[in-house]
Amino acid sequence: MQADRHRIMVIDDHPIIHDGLKTLLSAEETLEIIDGAATAVEALEKLKENTFDLAIIDLSLGDSDGTYLIRKIRAEFPKLKMLIYTMSEEKLFAERTANAGAHGYVMKTSPPKILKEAIYIILSGNPFFAPEICERIQKKKTGRPGSNSVFDVLSNREMDIFKLIGEGLDSLAIGEKLNITRNTVDTHRINIKNKLELPNGKALDRLAYEVIKQGKDGGRKNRQAGR
Repeated sequence: MQADRHRIMVIDDHPIIHDGLKTLLSAEETLEIIDGAATAVEALEKLKENTFDLAIIDLSLGDSDGTYLIRKIRAEFPKLKMLIYTMSEEKLFAERTANAGAHGYVMKTSPPKILKEAIYIILSGNPFFAPEICERIQKKKTGRPGSNSVFDVLSNREMDIFKLIGEGLDSLAIGEKLNITRNTVDTHRINIKNKLELPNGKALDRLAYEVIKQGKDGGRKNRQAGR
């Protein structure tokens, strides 16, 4: 008798990820990728049409930032488990995705066995985050001081924009992706620059690229280098 299978949706704008995950999970008797989506709009429509147990979500989607989709799913489909599978640096984004409603976070650079482990742990009802991320979340819940990232000063929207700057998008493209005006993006850029104590827009662009594309920690030493 065939075991009941957990129904999975993959939300990623790269077809190679969809194909790779189908291949990876094809031998798992209790897991099945039922459908996929490349955008947040497409994902939300398909979630209304079918029932899924788990959504595997990239943070960089064609029409929006992944954190927006996480918040929408938590509001509209509260029973759906969400695993973030992305190239975005865990130490910068995992805690934010957890606060938005995600249940786990795996970097695409991780070995396949880590992804499988995360899927099973999340489906069993437990979160899957790095120990230091869990510790930070728990300390903040209990009001105890914990180690903070330099980027904690940024709001979720500012962090979304910082990420897109690091991916090479200009203000117009960021505005189109986040459905806000270019002027609003430029205002956010100024606020981000000031909060991170950067001297100018070029220093912001450079830091965002280093953090998002090169995986640097964005600490004060790196920021001073941009002065």
